[in-house]
Amino acid sequence: MDRNYNFNWNTLLTTENNEKFSADKLNRATYAKFLTKFLLAHSSTGYVLNLNSSWGTGKTYFLKRWQASIKEKHPTVYIDAWKQDFSDDPMMTVVASITAQLRDQSQDKDEQAIRKIGSKVWGFCKHAAPEITKALIKKASGVNLDEVIEKGTSDNFTNSPEFTDAAGKVVAAMFKDHEQKLKSIDDFKTSITAFIDAVKGCSEKQNPTFIFVDELDRCRPSYAVEMLEVIKHFFDMPNVIFVVATDTEQLQHAVKAVYGNDFDANVYLGRFFKRRCTLKEQPRLEFISNHLDYLTNAQTDEFFPKIWPQLDGDKDYFFELLASISDIYTLSLRETEQLVDKVLAILVNLRDEKVDLLQLCSLIIIHDKYKEYYQTLVENQNATSLIRADSIQAMLPNVRLKNKVNIKVTPTINFPDMQIVIDRISRDLDFKDDKYEVDYRGLWATQLNLLIKTEAPEFLDNISKSYKHGHSINTFDMIGLELLKMNIPRTKYQDWVELTTSFE
Repeated sequence: MDRNYNFNWNTLLTTENNEKFSADKLNRATYAKFLTKFLLAHSSTGYVLNLNSSWGTGKTYFLKRWQASIKEKHPTVYIDAWKQDFSDDPMMTVVASITAQLRDQSQDKDEQAIRKIGSKVWGFCKHAAPEITKALIKKASGVNLDEVIEKGTSDNFTNSPEFTDAAGKVVAAMFKDHEQKLKSIDDFKTSITAFIDAVKGCSEKQNPTFIFVDELDRCRPSYAVEMLEVIKHFFDMPNVIFVVATDTEQLQHAVKAVYGNDFDANVYLGRFFKRRCTLKEQPRLEFISNHLDYLTNAQTDEFFPKIWPQLDGDKDYFFELLASISDIYTLSLRETEQLVDKVLAILVNLRDEKVDLLQLCSLIIIHDKYKEYYQTLVENQNATSLIRADSIQAMLPNVRLKNKVNIKVTPTINFPDMQIVIDRISRDLDFKDDKYEVDYRGLWATQLNLLIKTEAPEFLDNISKSYKHGHSINTFDMIGLELLKMNIPRTKYQDWVELTTSFE
């Protein structure tokens, strides 16, 4: 591909507006390069591509980096539709963005060309069009439309020759106005093309022009639909490429909000988009790392020592634990963000308390997604029925109980008259970098056992007797000992979970 393209996304990107975008860890530069080649091959007739991706998957990141990769070669425009839907006029949003951004990319600030575009577009503006139409009708027919409408409330007037004559003139004038608008659309396209050509002449850029539209699915339904109509009817022209990034499922809801629930929104959107390209979802670990990138060492130093499993200042391990639980409960990225924010709200408010991070996460998720099971947990005094594998699977459908979690345990735990040393743990599970890879179902059963506490004395006594007789203990026993020593009551977890219910 041309040397003026830069698809090396391996470093931090800082935009002209001082926005920062991290290095590409998902190989998305390959997608941008592929799509650029594809769109260049179809640019002669113009193109509208729908970049489909759900919330949190990095649409804005992708568009901004893509724009940065090709802006030296082509005129480019980035439009954040959601930030501009306050204007209530998508036509002005698109035209203002194109003229302002392309003018900045040109060495010649051609104000005359911009005024020419403005004169062509003004009649199509949402607020101006009705008044202009009335003025044109009065000029063409001599009829004041407002007066006709006012008098038309009288039956005597509507049956009079005066009304019939006025109505005929109004209809004829409206037909003429419609024909003029069709011609004006062509004139507008000619003006836009001439403006883009002037920009290319001053900047040594080449066809096609790329216009990236972001956040359309977040806009008011009426605005989103009108924006699509504007792109279709006014900017369907050679060498102009639109890339419209949306969560297309959400955009379909917006279309149905305008046209009704029985309306086929998918077919409707097919009128506007020639092709749809779907970005793969960002892994939860990567998403959490980016979301919590703002955390400073000073902040984490405050609550890391209060967390089990022990973190030892390892921020990456903290992210890994959060991602592991999010993966187990198959949270969407939006749900993952909510979970992380709820957990952070608890952690920054800890005083002298210790907390099992994994259990806190599990209880928050269960409270939000499996309310019946949560009520059973907080009310039941007998752990036996809750920790059986079949019971856990039945009450937590679709949860990946066989997923593994890496748990770091302390080398030594001291209880009265007993010292458990890590060397005496049975090596029946994988051990790497001071972490044991444990099955979540076994971990959850151990956590429940200690949470409900009905079997805690017996649990400790059995381990003590076994250990004193020279037997090794398994990893879940070791985990149980660490949790038992922390001695966090069930009521404390209930309080924490209830505090997070205010976060939506």
